[in-house]
Amino acid sequence: MPAPEVALFKQNIRYARDLIATAAALRAQVTAAINTDDLLRSSLVQGVSAFDHFVHEEVRARMIATQLGQHQRAKGYDKFRVSLGAVNSAIAAGGAAWLEQEIREQHGYLSFQQPDKVADAFRLVSDISLWVEVANHLNAKPEDIKRQLKLVVDRRNKIAHEADTDPTPPRSRYPIGEVMVRDSLNFMESIVDAVAVVL
Repeated sequence: MPAPEVALFKQNIRYARDLIATAAALRAQVTAAINTDDLLRSSLVQGVSAFDHFVHEEVRARMIATQLGQHQRAKGYDKFRVSLGAVNSAIAAGGAAWLEQEIREQHGYLSFQQPDKVADAFRLVSDISLWVEVANHLNAKPEDIKRQLKLVVDRRNKIAHEADTDPTPPRSRYPIGEVMVRDSLNFMESIVDAVAVVL
């Protein structure tokens, strides 16, 4: 069932990896005076966005499948609140288009990047202990997986919200490297691959 959402994630994570390749190609052709670090920063931001988007799309798809009787109902599913407008649309039209609109509206302003928020989202469609199952699949400890994801997301937030600038004098930008960004993208991809198996 997760195939289209995973495929979309793979496409989006490829965009992030293309930015790493672009940075490497430019670095090989230009002088050191031209800094390509912002391409790496953009890659990390794109990678976290791809991960966030995957969670949104996967949860939405599984919720709709649940509504249509094609996916096992999770305990959290019945806790999703809908507006009276959505109820009226459901009564009038049936199907699940009303639910898709309601999910997009309610989740549209939410971020599914931090481990707790990701787990909360998946509780709408599954009763498994997400990070325990993902960690088991990856031969790791749940706390290590969550800690690493927090570090990746925190760095993305520094880039997106603080211009990746150290607040202490002389207020220089934090260093960033191709290996760190590539490892972060690979790590997020491993989580998505694990979710596709364990969910």
